[in-house]
Amino acid sequence: MSTPSPGPATTIISVVAVNAAGQPSDGFTVTTPDPFGALDCKYAEPSRSANTPGIYSGCGASADSADVCWAPPGNTTLLCANDPWQRTLRRYTVTPPLTPVGRTDSPEPWALELADGRHCRIRVGGAWGGRSDGLVGAYSCTGGNDVVLQPSNAGTAIDTSSSTWQVAVGPLGSGNPDFPPPPQVAVRTAYFAASAD
Repeated sequence: MSTPSPGPATTIISVVAVNAAGQPSDGFTVTTPDPFGALDCKYAEPSRSANTPGIYSGCGASADSADVCWAPPGNTTLLCANDPWQRTLRRYTVTPPLTPVGRTDSPEPWALELADGRHCRIRVGGAWGGRSDGLVGAYSCTGGNDVVLQPSNAGTAIDTSSSTWQVAVGPLGSGNPDFPPPPQVAVRTAYFAASAD
């Protein structure tokens, strides 16, 4: 009995949304209002979705979604993106001035495009539902109520053991309801954030 082919290898894309001069690049533009607001960056840290140093997270509240941000020269502003598909950046003024950040030890993709066409973005805080099997939401996805799931104690939601990455996709609900085991879905493209330097 033959095993079905897992499909084409997952493509890994490093998104450089801001060039070394601090200007939008790769089709990105700055949205209005400009500046979009102000962020407290006292606890700034490397973005967990960057595969190079110099991408910021930890500024502002979860609602600001400032977890993938580039710092133009001067270290007093950040350009933050929601996802790699909208190609928009929000400019924030920041206090105190930024200090350099390195690269996280185990980067997690900023966003995933699944084999069925859904776009999924890494979770940024907030209250999500639950499941009786203890799986938790790791990425929110377009095209319905399903999310990318992972065990609560796992470091990643993505099975990278083959060239075609896989994720478990299923629903969450209030009160930890029973759901069928989540199916595995192939990841067509994984997006990381990267600096121009």
